[in-house]
Amino acid sequence: MASPEGRVPYITAWSDEERPQGVGFAHHAEAGGQRLTYTDPQPNDWIYGVLRARHGIGRSGRPLWKQVNTLRQWRCMTHRLCQVCGESAVDPASGRVSWLLTETVVSVAPGQGYTNAPPTCRSCIPESLAACPRLRRGAVGYSVEDVEPYGVLAHVFRPTPGGGAVIVDRSVMVQLDEFGRLTRALAHQLVVLLSGLQATSTLA
Repeated sequence: MASPEGRVPYITAWSDEERPQGVGFAHHAEAGGQRLTYTDPQPNDWIYGVLRARHGIGRSGRPLWKQVNTLRQWRCMTHRLCQVCGESAVDPASGRVSWLLTETVVSVAPGQGYTNAPPTCRSCIPESLAACPRLRRGAVGYSVEDVEPYGVLAHVFRPTPGGGAVIVDRSVMVQLDEFGRLTRALAHQLVVLLSGLQATSTLA
């Protein structure tokens, strides 16, 4: 994400968007036992079988530069939107998605890897590089053929007597096929699998 000297990136969280995250465990038939839930559950709290962290979307208050808005991060991933400007990161001619990656991508096969970092459109790449020394040191520009949900970054809980919950792992990767762990996770970011990764010739 960009530094305070630049504009506030689309995925950055704002102070007025924070929401209470009171959670516990309750029996759920489809989960085959206990699963993590909010104390005031709503039908749209779960997606891909995992409880998702709540966030507002008003973009008011003060920017929390090192924090990501959960809902906007997921929206960027599922709709292939730029994490800086919030517009499409898809090249209209080729249909490929522009991505700026550092060590946030984990290779799983040639031309394939997973990441929690959303796309960056080509128009926003120069601004991102100018604002972030980490990107300037090690970023590589890619075009991506296909994107699909792969996992989540989440806090993992265990149940306590009386339906309570206590954190046992923070900000860990949980794959979407790890059904047992998903029922105990509170997801903060979506992780996607990128296919057809091709390094671009320039970051400008």
